[in-house]
Amino acid sequence: MKFKIIFSAVIVAMIVAIVSSVNITTDNINENKAGLTRLNKSFLSLSEEFQSVGRQADLIESTRESYRNSLVELSDRLDAMEETNSEIYRILNDLDERLNKPPVATVVIEKYVEPEPLPDLGVNAGFGVLTGTHITGEPEILPEPEPELMTCPKVRSPRPYSDYIENITIKRTLKFTVIYDLFNGNVVDVQYDGKVPNKVKQATLNYVMDLEFDSPVTIVGCTLPITINI
Repeated sequence: MKFKIIFSAVIVAMIVAIVSSVNITTDNINENKAGLTRLNKSFLSLSEEFQSVGRQADLIESTRESYRNSLVELSDRLDAMEETNSEIYRILNDLDERLNKPPVATVVIEKYVEPEPLPDLGVNAGFGVLTGTHITGEPEILPEPEPELMTCPKVRSPRPYSDYIENITIKRTLKFTVIYDLFNGNVVDVQYDGKVPNKVKQATLNYVMDLEFDSPVTIVGCTLPITINI
């Protein structure tokens, strides 16, 4: 009888233990499921944040590209305005040089008038015997002097050309020719053959005005080729 009672108690205890274990396992499963659900939500939230960050990065890149294009367009417009200002400056400078150019000495050519022939009065011309040089009345014709060929004097610069343009931003290779006149060894009427930015033109003008010449001559059409390699 006692054995049956003990056996029954053991059976009941085992059933209670099994039920408790099943309940604990069910609770653990439910808890793990809830944890997985929270983890899944966390991953979804993190994914959305990554997508948001990606969209913001794309927006930043698009904005930066737009700014870059705007800067390039602005630079092109500034270059066009600089070339226009350079042309206006050249025209104004040419006009100013023409208005204030020192006068060139006028060359006077006297016309030779051939004297009228005199009647033939003989060797003595009615004055008896003449002594000394016989006068015929014809002018002495001298040979015309050959025109002197003028050449532009040699130049020397106290400073290199690079010193004048070292603070100027130059984006492309420039090749042009400076055309200038000299009046008593001083530079006048400076012009440029080729497209030259305004800042480079002003720096080149300063360079040319500082040049020294080996002779104080007056001459037009001297040239100075300049190439700036980038």
